[in-house]
Amino acid sequence: MKELSANWIAKAEAHLGTAKRELVVKKGANPDAVCFHAHQCAENYLKARLQESEVHFPTTSHLAVLLYLCADIEPGWEAHRQQLSKLSATNRIIQEPEESATPAMAKESLELANSFRSAARKTLGLKG
Repeated sequence: MKELSANWIAKAEAHLGTAKRELVVKKGANPDAVCFHAHQCAENYLKARLQESEVHFPTTSHLAVLLYLCADIEPGWEAHRQQLSKLSATNRIIQEPEESATPAMAKESLELANSFRSAARKTLGLKG
C-alpha cells in the first residue's frame, strides 16, 4: 500500500476512534461530534482508495462525489450509496447553527461509518 493511502486510512481510523469514544460519554456528550467524525471516517476511506489507484480527486467532503470517482475502481461500493448519502445528510444538518444531532442520529452515523469501513477495508485487503 502506498504511504499516502495508508495515511488516509490512519486518519479514518482516528476519526472512527473519536466517534466511538464520544458516543459513550455520559456527561457532556456531543452527538454532533460523533456524526462529524463518522462522516470523516467514510470520507477518508474513499480518499484512501482513490489515492491508492492514483485517481486525482478534488478537495471536497462530498461523499457522493468521492464515491462517483471510485465507481470504476470499486463498482461494488455503489451498494453503499444510501449509507453514504445518509452520513452526508446528517453532516449537513449538524453544520447549521440551529440544528443538532440527537443521540439516535449519532448512533446511526457510527453504524453507517462502521459498515462502510468494513467494506472498504475488505476491498483494500486490510484486516477487520
